[in-house]
Amino acid sequence: MQSLERAKVINGRYLGSVGLMAIAYWLIGKVTTEYLMLSPIQTLVWPNAGVAQAIILLCGYRYWPAITLGSGFSLLGTEHISGMMVAFSSIGATLQACLATQLLNRIDFSPQLKRLKDVLGLMILGGVIATLINPTLTLMSAGLSGVIPWEDFRETWMMGWLANVIGVLVVAPVLLTWGSEFQRYYYRYHTPASPISSFLNALSQSLPLGTTRLRLIERSPSEFFWVRQLEVGVWLLLLFALNWFVFCSRTRAATIRFPLEYLPFPFFVWASLRFGQRGTTLAHLITAGFAVWGVARDSGPFMSRGTDTPQIFSVQAFILVMAITGLVLAATVTERQQAEISLRNSEASLANAQRIAKLGHWDLTIKSYELFWSDELYRILGTTPQRVKPSFPQFLDFVHPEDRSFVQNYLDQLLFQQKPYCIDYRLRLINGEERIVFEQAVITSSHITSTIQDITDRKKAEIALKASEERFSKAFSASPIGICIMTLVEEFFLDVNDSFLRQLGWNREEVLHQTPEQLKMWVNPQQHLKLKKQLQRQNQMSNVELKIRQKSGHIRDWLVSIELIDLGGISCLLMMANDITERQQAEELRTAKEAAESANHAKSLFLANMSHELRTPLNAILGYSELLIEDAEVSNQGELVGDLKNIYVSGQHLLTLISEILDFSKIEAGRMNFHLETFKVATLLWEVETTVTPAAIKNSNQFILDVAEDVDMMHTDLTKVRQCLLNLLSNACKFTENGQVTLKVWKEESDPANRTFNPPHDSESLSFQDESMNDIPDLSKASSTLIVFQVIDTGIGMTAKQLVTVFNPFTQADETTTRRYGGTGLGLTITQKLCQMMGGNLSAMSELGQGSTFTMKLPQTLYCLPGVSQDQVSNSDF
Repeated sequence: MQSLERAKVINGRYLGSVGLMAIAYWLIGKVTTEYLMLSPIQTLVWPNAGVAQAIILLCGYRYWPAITLGSGFSLLGTEHISGMMVAFSSIGATLQACLATQLLNRIDFSPQLKRLKDVLGLMILGGVIATLINPTLTLMSAGLSGVIPWEDFRETWMMGWLANVIGVLVVAPVLLTWGSEFQRYYYRYHTPASPISSFLNALSQSLPLGTTRLRLIERSPSEFFWVRQLEVGVWLLLLFALNWFVFCSRTRAATIRFPLEYLPFPFFVWASLRFGQRGTTLAHLITAGFAVWGVARDSGPFMSRGTDTPQIFSVQAFILVMAITGLVLAATVTERQQAEISLRNSEASLANAQRIAKLGHWDLTIKSYELFWSDELYRILGTTPQRVKPSFPQFLDFVHPEDRSFVQNYLDQLLFQQKPYCIDYRLRLINGEERIVFEQAVITSSHITSTIQDITDRKKAEIALKASEERFSKAFSASPIGICIMTLVEEFFLDVNDSFLRQLGWNREEVLHQTPEQLKMWVNPQQHLKLKKQLQRQNQMSNVELKIRQKSGHIRDWLVSIELIDLGGISCLLMMANDITERQQAEELRTAKEAAESANHAKSLFLANMSHELRTPLNAILGYSELLIEDAEVSNQGELVGDLKNIYVSGQHLLTLISEILDFSKIEAGRMNFHLETFKVATLLWEVETTVTPAAIKNSNQFILDVAEDVDMMHTDLTKVRQCLLNLLSNACKFTENGQVTLKVWKEESDPANRTFNPPHDSESLSFQDESMNDIPDLSKASSTLIVFQVIDTGIGMTAKQLVTVFNPFTQADETTTRRYGGTGLGLTITQKLCQMMGGNLSAMSELGQGSTFTMKLPQTLYCLPGVSQDQVSNSDF
């Protein structure tokens, strides 16, 4: 449907155009037959010939019906013109226009008439040859119809032929030049300009070389615009006035007897020089119109003085001479202007090309010895024509002193021995800058020409490229990553570095010019084909894992990146490979380690959460066993008391073991809570002494307490300090028999920055409270005073190997110690962890059979846990 609608629109436009052209042709024909006919078949000019010619040339052959219809209707009803004459005249006008167009198209005719070839073609092919058709057919039919006698046929045919020629050479050029301009505007802007704007624009566009072409639709300086339009207006006004005076003024005809008909010719020259072909054709039309009008109103220089009869051939000859002279002159001027414009454009293009290429030149005329420097050469030298005049000594002054004699030698050979040269040398400009130039001189019979190109940037680029190639070569050879270059199609190895060879296990001679298939590198050929297809789509691949077979047959994991490159027009592959076999194994071990640590952490978290569930039934067992002991003693059931006490003691032992395990699990899980308070160290030591003395007496040990006088107060977790001391003293009493257990306490100053602290990995989740502190001081302002607790025993001691692992969890000296003394092996581990969490540390010294010494250092005042910022403290928690 859309194609049918479009076809209807196109056909409608075509029929409308044909109708409008036929009406215009008919109107012009009616005016000609009514006012310009000297007899029924004689006229001075036949403008319809030019109209028909312009229609076919501008619009094409498909508009021939407009000519046929317009010609037929313009002649119908005219007196003394028969139907045969109408038919033959219509056919002749159509054939004449079509034949002329056919002939002109063979010479590549342009309707703008800017070339002399186009003007001569229109004169000869369209004005002389093609115009033979219409007058011949029309007058033949007139003779056959009896309208004219055959004896007058020759003279009448000559007049009719000249009338057609005038129509083609006067009317057609106006329509062609202005019509082509209207077409250009239409196709460029899709809407034709107004008649006045189009007229002024078209006329102004024909200004000569050196003036700015003016378009109303473009922005131009207003003063320039009005000056040009004023010139056009003055020219038209003077042309109209002069033509009226020469051809139509009866006063002039009565008073002036001199031939003035050629006075308008200076205006044709003016139009040719200033307004181009459009202005010239317009002047022809105006002048021919006034000449014909003067003959029609019986005035002007072409009327016979005695008989007042028109001199028809004189008028036609004048119009033809005028048209031919003006068209040829305008075409010649236009061609010269275009040649000058082309020359200037070429010079401008050459100058731009030289500026872009930084290429200047000098030219020496051998005969006159005149030297010329181009503008670009001045720019290369960093000077101007006003400062330096062209001469060889002046040029040599710009050459670098170290290169001056070298250039002088070649220049002398050029001038005196006629030897051309190509050399590189340096210039030193006025501002001190050094430039590198390439000069090439050639010799002709009349000139010596030399081009000088600034190649400083190119030289720098070459140096940078060479340095880059050297850096790439060094990086290629020394890179720890394996790098190879292979062809894309055959996959031959062109070059490999040492790292690639080490990873592959082959020698360089064994790899070069071989393919991976020949070396049996690919473990999975299907994966290789898949990668090759992917590379063809993407041109590069990054971080692809491949399995590669070494020369020894071992399979290794490679991480490969491949990129498509071009080397001298050959498509190649740049492959970078890194052996990641050990890395993958380490990654697997790390993953397993993390899984184990996660499981261990989950275990610790589980045990910490089970604290209440494990302690609650055990406390019930201990409580009921105490009650049963009391009841048995009251009931005098002595035989049960011993068994019940065994149950109670075993429960207490089990509670101790569970407490140690749970404390260790809490520490690992980051669930340990701290309660900070201020207390007297003496009170703490009294409680510890009271608790430890029975254990010491049990193994016949003597407990000695040695406290410095300046030890007074501490601010920390009392329970955790007591627990640590009891763990150390209990171990000392347990592993010592018939000996001494000594607890020494004193103060020590230490720099907080030098303290070593290794909190557990979840220490940030620990919490602690302080009931006695209102203002929490900054940790950086805390006291550096330490309270040192040292436990010395004379027990079994430890070897150096045992001392290394003494703080490891679930570790004791050996199986014998475990069986003899029992325990979980967590006491020292928990004690060390608690000391570290409270900002201190625990160390040990021992010799086998000589006893052991454990030194615990804690800050006298603990404001917050190391590793826990005060931002985490709320209210009394920090």
